[in-house]
Amino acid sequence: MVIGEGAGACGCDARGRMKLQAALAHHRHPVESHAGTVLRQRITGLTFAAMSELIHGGRRTRGIVPEQSADLPLVSIVTVVFNGAATLERTIQSVLAQSYPNIEYIIVDGGSTDGTLELIRRYEDQLAYWASARDKGIYDAMNKGVALCTGEWVGLINADDWYAPHSVERAMGAVRGKSGINIVHGDIWLEYPNGHSKVKKARLNGFLLKYWEMVLNHPSFFVRRSYYAGHPFDITIKVSGDHKWTLDAWMESPPQFLYLAEPLAHFTAGGASMRLPLRKMLREGRLVGRAIGLGPFGVALSQLVRLALYVPQGLKLLFNQHVSPLTGKQQ
Repeated sequence: MVIGEGAGACGCDARGRMKLQAALAHHRHPVESHAGTVLRQRITGLTFAAMSELIHGGRRTRGIVPEQSADLPLVSIVTVVFNGAATLERTIQSVLAQSYPNIEYIIVDGGSTDGTLELIRRYEDQLAYWASARDKGIYDAMNKGVALCTGEWVGLINADDWYAPHSVERAMGAVRGKSGINIVHGDIWLEYPNGHSKVKKARLNGFLLKYWEMVLNHPSFFVRRSYYAGHPFDITIKVSGDHKWTLDAWMESPPQFLYLAEPLAHFTAGGASMRLPLRKMLREGRLVGRAIGLGPFGVALSQLVRLALYVPQGLKLLFNQHVSPLTGKQQ
């Protein structure tokens, strides 16, 4: 684990950005036949529930593709959404406002019926690609989104969450020249329904990650696409798939993670995995433990840890949501 090489490590200087912007302005032109072939290959390689129901659009469908650059690698950002019209625009705007100049933005919708598609279409000319079709859950949608990416790095930001300014530039600057790093991540802002915010720092603790819960912050992750290609999300785990994916990567090699000690994203507190009922939390824990091969003793230990920390964690969540805004304290 490499710690604290964040804000001051950015190698994306103004000269480099200007050079890349000029190159992109020259090269981002329609190349219909090649782009159309690539697009068809990527779509037909996905397991959409019903290809006849697929609706899609974006610049890629018109043959406009981004240029790869050795100086500033292409970063693919993916948002998965289902009936997220109330919050999606904030997510979109946070991506489009990033200072890093070489981004392709992809949205994967699960067949929304609440106006999400109308919102997506308003940003048609600024999206590399978007698709709407039924899926098998959030991690199935994430796998599809990653498969549609062409960038060297991939960030996944859900429709309830949004990036902090300059996050992509910070991450790419920090990882510049570090070929052994596959995952760069940081802290996040927790955003509570009452408007209160607090920083949630990543807990660089392998024991807690293995036997408790997702103590790193998935919305802050930027992962090499080549790594994602060999490590898809397990779609049989419906809520804690990001935990299982992260734990697999950690157990494989902790040094492949690069931690930036700063908030890179805003996370809406209260989502599906934020506060599970005890029975469901234990079930998800068993699924993760068995999937990574903890064995009966390891799974039992993880259940005991979850039981021991369930009430304190719940009290901490209630404090941060209801008491902390009144006292100015954070736990």
